[in-house]
Amino acid sequence: MNLQLNDPSVPGPGEMAHERSGYNASSPQPLSGSPLTADPNHHRAPSLGELHQELEAEQEGHVNRLLQMIRQQQLELQRLQAARPGHSSDHTADDSAIADTAPRPIQGTGVSQVNVPSSQTVGSFSRSPVFPRGSMEMARAEMHRRSRTPSRGASPRLRATSISQESGDWVLGGRDESAFYQAETQMLTRENQMLRHRIRDLEKQLAEMGPSSGTGTEPSIPSHLTQSSSTATGEERADEADTTKDFEVIHAGIYYGRDTLKTQLCIRGRRLLYAFCEKHGVPHRQTGKWIVAQTDGQREQLERLHAHCEEVGVPMRWVPGEEVRTRGEGVRAEKGVLESPTTGIVDVHGLMVALRGLFEENGGVVALNSAVGGVRPLGASVFASVSSDGSVSSSSSSSSGHSGWEIDVQDPAGDSSTITSETIVNAAGLGAVDVHNMIVPSSQHKTLYYAKGNYFSYSSSRPKISRLIYPAPNPGAGGLGTHLTLDMGGRVRFGPDIEWVDSPDDLSVSRARLEQAIQEIKLYLPGVDASCLEPDYAGIRPKLTYKGAGQAGKNFNDFVVRKEDGYEGWINCLGIESPGLTSSLAIGERVQELLYGKRRGEGAGASASEGQP
Repeated sequence: MNLQLNDPSVPGPGEMAHERSGYNASSPQPLSGSPLTADPNHHRAPSLGELHQELEAEQEGHVNRLLQMIRQQQLELQRLQAARPGHSSDHTADDSAIADTAPRPIQGTGVSQVNVPSSQTVGSFSRSPVFPRGSMEMARAEMHRRSRTPSRGASPRLRATSISQESGDWVLGGRDESAFYQAETQMLTRENQMLRHRIRDLEKQLAEMGPSSGTGTEPSIPSHLTQSSSTATGEERADEADTTKDFEVIHAGIYYGRDTLKTQLCIRGRRLLYAFCEKHGVPHRQTGKWIVAQTDGQREQLERLHAHCEEVGVPMRWVPGEEVRTRGEGVRAEKGVLESPTTGIVDVHGLMVALRGLFEENGGVVALNSAVGGVRPLGASVFASVSSDGSVSSSSSSSSGHSGWEIDVQDPAGDSSTITSETIVNAAGLGAVDVHNMIVPSSQHKTLYYAKGNYFSYSSSRPKISRLIYPAPNPGAGGLGTHLTLDMGGRVRFGPDIEWVDSPDDLSVSRARLEQAIQEIKLYLPGVDASCLEPDYAGIRPKLTYKGAGQAGKNFNDFVVRKEDGYEGWINCLGIESPGLTSSLAIGERVQELLYGKRRGEGAGASASEGQP
C-alpha cells in the first residue's frame, strides 16, 4: 500500500487511523454518561482503564501532531536542498541518515499498528551514538513482552457479563482482586509515563530540526552535551550496570554501625524510596524479612543485631516459636527468628525508568555506552587518561578545579566528545575508583576489589514463601549469606553467595557453586526441591577492602560520599555496594547538601562528617 508519505495530509507511520471518518484522533471526545455506552441517562464513574484509554488517545493525538510537524519540516528541508546546486550528489548520504532514524509508531488501544518502512522522506535527523533511544523506546520491548490485554478486557469489573465466575477466577489466577487492581494501576502508570517520554523525545527532535532547516546540517555532538545543565554518562543501559536485574531488596538498615554512612543513608533512603515508589507508581512491596538462627552462636548474633536496631531506631521484633510453627511456611529456625517488618522489594527497571524520566524532564541528558577516557581540570596542565592496557595515569595534582572540569567521553565506535562542567559527581559504580584515580597522584590511588554474587533461580511453587528469609549474619564473610528473595509475582530466587574475582567482567555463574548453595539453603528451608534450582545470573559488588564485612571493625566497607579535598567541584561516591540501591535517593540528598548546603525545611539526611570514608 502506498502511504504517500510526501503528502502531509495523509496519515503517516505512527499516526492513528480510525475506521469512522470524522473521528479526531488528536482531540478525543469525552464520553458522556456511562463510559461504556455513552448513554447520558446512565451515569457511572469511569474506571481506571477507561480513564487511561482516554488519556492514551489524547497523548497519541499529540504524538501524531508532532509527527506531522516533523514531516512538514522535512519536506521543507528537502525542498531547500533540492534548490541547492549539487543536491543529488552531495546529500544522498544525508537523506539515508534521515531515513535510518524514522519515528517509531505508537501502538494504541483499539487501533492497528503500522510498521515504519525505510524511507528517504520520513524520519528525524540521526542522533549521535552517545545518545540512546528515548525512555519510552527503551522500555517498549519490555512492555511488548508482557503482551498486556486492554484494560477493559483485563479488569474484572469491565468484563462482559457472559464471562463466567470460573473464567474470571482463571484469568485472575486465584489472586486477590485488590492485588490485581494494584498491579493494573502500576502497569497503566508506567505506560502513561512512557507515552510522556515519547512525546518529549519527539518535541526534542522537532526543536533540533527547527534551526537547522535552512542549512540542512546537524548540530555537533559537543553542542548536545553542553546545552544541558546535567549529563549522566554510562557504559550500559540505565539499569544494567551494577544494579541487579528485575527486582531488588529494599533494606531496613540494620547490619552496620550507628555512625556509618551505610546505616544513616540506608534508613533515610528506605523512607524516601517507599515514598517515591508510591508517588510515581513504581511496583514495590513491603514483604518483611525473617532472620533465622540455627545455633547458639547465631542466636547471639541475632541478640546483638536486635540491640543495635533498638539503638538506631529500626523496628524489629522477636517472632514467637508458636508463630514460627504455624506461619513459618516451612522455614526452619532452631534458635529463633528476628523479623524486620520494613524490608521490601522494588522493581528496579521501573525505578530506573521513573528516575531517568524525572532527570530528563529537568534538563538532564543520559548518554549511555559512553566510557570516560580522560579528565582535565580547566585552567591547568593536569591531564589524566586511560591507557590501552586499562591503567589510569595523571600527570599532576596541582589544580583544584576552581575553573571547572573537562571530561573526554568515548562511544563504542571510538568517537570522542568533551563535556565541560563546573561540578563532577563521580558515581560510576564499578568504574568510580578508576575515575577517582584519574585526578589524584599515584600516592592517593585506591584499589577496588570485586565480590561476585551468584544467584540461583527456583522453578517450583513449593514451599510457598511470602517473605524474605536471611540466615543470621556471619561477621567477616563479605556478605549476608545465600538468602531467599522474591519478585512481585511471588517467584523465589536464592542468592547472592560470595565469590572473590579479579575482573568486574567475570559474570559467569558456575554450576560448581550450586551444590554449596543448596547446602546453605537447606539449613533454613529443608523442604526446598534441589532439582528445581538452576544457576541464574551474577552481579559484582565493589569493595574498597578485601573480605570486609560486619557492622564495624578494621575491614569494614563504608560508603564514601564526600568532597575531595583540594579538588573543587568534585564529589566522589565510591564503594557504593549493598545497600546502595536502598540508599540511592539519600545519597542524592547528601550530594546536594555537600554542593549547595541543606535547604530549609528538608528532612534530616546523613549527619556524618564530610570527610568520613
